[in-house]
Amino acid sequence: MSSRGEGPESEIRFVADSMHGKLTRWLRILGHDTVYWRGDDEDLLDFASSSGRILITSDVELHRAALKRNLRSILLPLEGIEEQLATVAAYLRDRLGIDPERFLSPEATRCSLCNGELVQIGENLWECGSCGQRYWEGSHWRRINATLRKALEITLSVRLTDGDSGREGFEK
Repeated sequence: MSSRGEGPESEIRFVADSMHGKLTRWLRILGHDTVYWRGDDEDLLDFASSSGRILITSDVELHRAALKRNLRSILLPLEGIEEQLATVAAYLRDRLGIDPERFLSPEATRCSLCNGELVQIGENLWECGSCGQRYWEGSHWRRINATLRKALEITLSVRLTDGDSGREGFEK
């Protein structure tokens, strides 16, 4: 796991709509404060606005509504965690100048279950201060790192484009 420390990526906070629970967990593994939203769309837009979080959705209408309110919003493909992570990384690279390799490096700071802050309690051992879940660097990190490497490959090979429909896409 890396130590991201300071910089623009350490301040990025997200709110993901109810279609993106899996991506929410991945963003937390990367160390990003990510709220998983289960409420209605209007409340979600209000929350994103008041909290300054980047909205993550696959709902074109919700994405357009966010853009009309001058909110930052990322429109994702519905499936493929590597593609979703690559879309977020490309957005951050192209819109905010954040290095994708740094963004896609795991950071032991957030609980993937509840978004609570992790506290290191031993060598390669962390505990969530909110729910008590424990984390360690075990064999599962090979799979996590393989997924993140694939997402980085996709990110580095494409540029994010804005389509006429409001859907962002990749351009090689």
